[in-house]
Amino acid sequence: MLFVAALAVCCASALAAGGYHGNPREVVFPGPISSRSNGGAAAAAPDNQLVRSLELAKQINRVQSVEEFYKLINVIPSELSYSVGSVTDRFGGAERSNAIVAKQAVCMPELQVVPVLENPDPAAVYYPSCVRIKRCGGCCNHELLSCQPTATEIRNYEIHVTKIEEDLGQYNAFKEIVPLEEHTACKCHCKVKEKDCSEKQYYSEHECRCICKNLDEEDKCRQQNEKKYWNASSCSCQCRKVEECSTGFFFDQNLCSCKPLPISRHWFSDERRTGYNFRQPTGKPKETPPVIVTLDASDPRRKHKEDPEYK
Repeated sequence: MLFVAALAVCCASALAAGGYHGNPREVVFPGPISSRSNGGAAAAAPDNQLVRSLELAKQINRVQSVEEFYKLINVIPSELSYSVGSVTDRFGGAERSNAIVAKQAVCMPELQVVPVLENPDPAAVYYPSCVRIKRCGGCCNHELLSCQPTATEIRNYEIHVTKIEEDLGQYNAFKEIVPLEEHTACKCHCKVKEKDCSEKQYYSEHECRCICKNLDEEDKCRQQNEKKYWNASSCSCQCRKVEECSTGFFFDQNLCSCKPLPISRHWFSDERRTGYNFRQPTGKPKETPPVIVTLDASDPRRKHKEDPEYK
């Protein structure tokens, strides 16, 4: 007993000293038990690595030069060298020295080609058919961010429309006023919005994603990692492989395998038979009392009707 108690104390001390710092939502074998509480409504632990990468991307979007970039990440440019085993190895020293320093395409309003009408009449010709107008453009340094407008203005453009009159065989020209939206200010925001989340999810703005509420179901699903996987879009546990079952079998979503169709005993009960008692050697039908239906003589539906053919 003393040996078992001492072993338990040693194990507890080792776990406390080497505390697990990984993501409790990941499946690691062997690994610790998830640190979540049993309450299904509890919020999921934030993905700190994802949050930090988004914060860094937003800071980089405000950088105006390479020097500011290195200052932000606390790196000295003079100590950098070209990576080994990359495309850079194909170029010599002269080609490297002539390389153009890439400049960040920051998120800002810029001239873009925009059609004057989203659903033009195919029987008409428009001039001009497209214009250059300021719209948000540029990169945001993260796949979960996109350049989006924060301020807009509506500008009216005059265009000319021409249609061919089939009866007269000539052109009919007229003018139209088309309103187009111009972006005057832009900023990097999350691509996924709160409106994109389902009833089973809640929105995490600092992670730019929808997170499932049913955490207990997710934990149970990840424990069956060999057969099932967690679908974060539908917040449901699904089979990794769906088989096509033969006749008389169905695919069980719980076991992820084909199972025989259940047969109810009611199908073979005396109530579903033809009225014959097969246990008796005579095979005579059961003596069931007749059902007597009384008729109402005053019912108008029982009155004699003339045949329309002999009227």
